[in-house]
Amino acid sequence: MTPRCQSISANFLMGAGILPLALYIAWVTAFLLTTVPGQPPRVPIIDPIGMLGLGMFVYLGALVVAGLGMAWSWLLVYAHPAQGTRWTLVLRAIVVLVLALPFAFNFLASMHLV
Repeated sequence: MTPRCQSISANFLMGAGILPLALYIAWVTAFLLTTVPGQPPRVPIIDPIGMLGLGMFVYLGALVVAGLGMAWSWLLVYAHPAQGTRWTLVLRAIVVLVLALPFAFNFLASMHLV
C-alpha cells in the first residue's frame, strides 16, 4: 500500500472508532436534556446499569479502534513527513480529546469542580 492509502486508512480507523462513542454521548445527552421529572422520558433508554455497560463497551471499542488508527497515523507521518496533513492533525487531536474526556471529567469530579 502506498503511504497515501495508508494515511486514508488510518484516518478512516480514527473516524470509525470515534463515531459510536459520539453517538452514545449524543444519545445520553439527549436523554438528560429532554427528561422532565414526573413525566416519562421522551428519549428511550435502557436501565442505568445497561447504559453503564454499553458506555464502557463503546469506550473500549473506540479506544482500540481509534487508538490503533491514531498510532498508525502518527507512525506514518513520522516515517513519511509529506503525508502529514492538517486534516490528519485535527483528527488525531479530536481522538485524543474524546478519549481523554472521561479521565478529565473524573479528575474534575474528584476535585468537586463539576
